[in-house]
Amino acid sequence: MHRRIKLFYSPIFYGFIAGLLAVLAQPIFKIQPPQAYGICVVCHARDLINWIINWIFSSDFDVAEASINFPLLTTIGIIIGAFISSKSNKEFRLIKTENPIIMFLLGALIVNFGLTIMSCPTRLVLRFSFGDPFAFFALIGLFLGIYLGVAFLRWRSK
Repeated sequence: MHRRIKLFYSPIFYGFIAGLLAVLAQPIFKIQPPQAYGICVVCHARDLINWIINWIFSSDFDVAEASINFPLLTTIGIIIGAFISSKSNKEFRLIKTENPIIMFLLGALIVNFGLTIMSCPTRLVLRFSFGDPFAFFALIGLFLGIYLGVAFLRWRSK
């Protein structure tokens, strides 16, 4: 019995539910998402902001085909879901950083680089599986950046 209850707090369970809802969204909202448009916080946040600006100001910012009729609320759902999960597992706590301005700027850089390569790592892998040659080079750059970042952090911590 205890094992069954623990399943409902498992990331695998909620990942399955998110995937199922993403599949069901296609016929419900009559949308055809572009190839390899996964759950991407960077891309979906961009599309959400652009959709809101288009709706308020009747402008014509570019949004993905999946969010033309209805905004993608994936980013908001991930934030709310992470908050609920951390509160229910008693893991929620604020972490004080050494320099919040540097942390904000690094986060902004990560988002901008994500938009520069037109995706997040998950979408890069999906695009590569669809045969996109640019995704191959972007993945090499991503892995090289991760390697250099880890090497820098190890060097700095000595």
